[in-house]
Amino acid sequence: MSKRKQGELEAEVLGCLWDRPDGLSSQQILALLGDDSLAITTVLTVLSRLTDKGLVTRFPGNGRTLIFKAVLSREEHTAKLLLDAMGQSNPALVFSHFAGGLSAKQLEQLRKALDQ
Repeated sequence: MSKRKQGELEAEVLGCLWDRPDGLSSQQILALLGDDSLAITTVLTVLSRLTDKGLVTRFPGNGRTLIFKAVLSREEHTAKLLLDAMGQSNPALVFSHFAGGLSAKQLEQLRKALDQ
């Protein structure tokens, strides 16, 4: 596999956890990533960093196994990133540019969500 960009492996690990909200062991994550060049120690390092960032929590599983879960859902995480970015910008302009990139279906879904 080609060299990953900075943060890409963290995003892939979070993706695994978002797809399996009940939690996964590091071995399960490694298997889901499907990259034979990755070592379990690399996955554990990424999980440790994500835990330090408050994005992942861990708890005991069977025996010595640890189970990892994402703290926020994919949607909650994305919303937090958007809110953080908007804190540094003009929200009206951010939403204007954002909405300009949405399809008609996505705009309708957004309208429905805002009306709730």
